[in-house]
Amino acid sequence: MPKYCPECGAELINPDAEICPTCGGRLKPVPMPEQKKNPVIALILSIIVTGLGQVYNDQLGKGILYFVIALICGLLIFVLIGIILLPIWWIVGIVDAYKTAELINQGKDASGFINI
Repeated sequence: MPKYCPECGAELINPDAEICPTCGGRLKPVPMPEQKKNPVIALILSIIVTGLGQVYNDQLGKGILYFVIALICGLLIFVLIGIILLPIWWIVGIVDAYKTAELINQGKDASGFINI
C-alpha cells in the first residue's frame, strides 16, 4: 500500500523517509529534547536569593512561599529567634532546590514542599 505525504499528497517512494522529496515537508515528528534542570544552578540561585532555585525548577508558587518564609524569619531576628531560623530555612531552601532538580531529571515526583 503506497504512502503519501500529508503536506502535498505526493506518493512517497521510500515509506521510511523523514522528509518528503517533493515538498520538503517533515514526515516524522522531531523528538523534543528533554529539558533537564541543572542541580548546581538551582543550588547557586538559592544561595543568592532564597526561593530562586525553586523558581528555576518551574515551581513559582513554592519559590515565592520560600521567599516569604525567609522574610518572616528575617523579621524575627528582632526577637532573636530569627537568628536561628533564618540560616536553617536558607539551608533548607538550598538543599531543596538541588534535590528537586535531581528528582525532576530522574522523572520522579518533585511536588513536595520540602524535598530533602
